[in-house]
Amino acid sequence: MGREYNLNLIRRSFTGFLIIVPIVLIILAKNYWIFLVMVSAVCAFAFYEWVKNNFRHPILWGLNLIFLYFWFLVIYFVGATSNILPSINVIESYDSISIFYLFFVIIINTTIFDTFAYLFGSNFGKTAIAPNISPNKTVEGLLGGLVFVLIYALAICYFLNLKYWFLPICLLGGCLAFFGDLLISFHKRERGIKDTGSLLPGHGGVLDRIDSHLLATPILLLISIITESL
Repeated sequence: MGREYNLNLIRRSFTGFLIIVPIVLIILAKNYWIFLVMVSAVCAFAFYEWVKNNFRHPILWGLNLIFLYFWFLVIYFVGATSNILPSINVIESYDSISIFYLFFVIIINTTIFDTFAYLFGSNFGKTAIAPNISPNKTVEGLLGGLVFVLIYALAICYFLNLKYWFLPICLLGGCLAFFGDLLISFHKRERGIKDTGSLLPGHGGVLDRIDSHLLATPILLLISIITESL
């Protein structure tokens, strides 16, 4: 069991590295159109897996969550802040770090929550939160993830000179990441499958990888833009 856990952890880490490298390059390029293509491709793969696995309500839930909520808001906030799409006053007054860097900071926040929730849950988890949906999600894992999110948020505020309102925003992001993960786990449990696909070794499918980001990213982008604009 320990050997299987270690092998899975290695696979997850290697795949995570392969995922993060192109994302970093796209963020550094700060090119809205390349960013648009990347986010659109990820959302298209995720929606394909939703339909392929016959999850319930592919239009009402799947399409709305992945495209009308996540894709549209992320693309709009990044485009409006980059002066490419029509904007509103609160977005126009945003003058903190690059919106591409802010996006990266937010998805890393969710990734840190995911990683340490997994590590703490796997090694110390005893108190299941939703045993009928996802028995492996525990209170210990949730708290472990939130503790490291807080540490990360403190470091980001210090080094990037962000307002300390970013601390509760990151903690909110951790909670939303948990519920996003739980939402997809509900659908997988209903269909009796472990992963939505096999494209990403150690992680499963694209939907498995972005489930935590779906709920968290748009809300955190909006709140961060507002608080940094005040």
